[in-house]
Amino acid sequence: MLNSRVRRKLWLAGVAAGLMTLTSCSNQATKQGEATTAPKKVAPPTEAKQAETAKSVTESRKVTPATMLVTVPKGTSLSATIGQTLASKKNHAGDSFAASLSTPVKVGGKIVIPKGAHVTGRVLAAKKKGPAELSVALASVEIRGKSYALKTNSISPSGKKDITFPAAARLKFKLVNSVRIPVRG
Repeated sequence: MLNSRVRRKLWLAGVAAGLMTLTSCSNQATKQGEATTAPKKVAPPTEAKQAETAKSVTESRKVTPATMLVTVPKGTSLSATIGQTLASKKNHAGDSFAASLSTPVKVGGKIVIPKGAHVTGRVLAAKKKGPAELSVALASVEIRGKSYALKTNSISPSGKKDITFPAAARLKFKLVNSVRIPVRG
């Protein structure tokens, strides 16, 4: 009798395990079937949602003002403070140097290039023997992370000795060609 009770319990346990396995497989098949069926339809946006989107677009336009190109005319003065000493004895033609604008550049009363803007210059000529010569000009200006090419007159003092522009010297240049700079409106 004990043997028949044990057998019955084992048999019931086996049947229960089998049913649970079948039920589990059945649920997985149903879930997989749902995943492979056509995607659910998305309801079109409501008028309120469309109005909210239009409002956020309008607000973002207010935050980001329009940019327009302003021409800085030929002959405009640029005053730059050089960042390092330049000398006819140590520099060579082609060397670059860093500088910053000492004064802002205005067109029509509006600041186009701000004071302190990073400027790159080039040594055009450097001669240390005979009469010394050092010729420099500005090559570009950086505004809001973007560089704009400049073409300026050169400053070319000459003399019998070494010619030096000390660090922090302020040099005045004039634009030879006009340059177009984007300005936020």
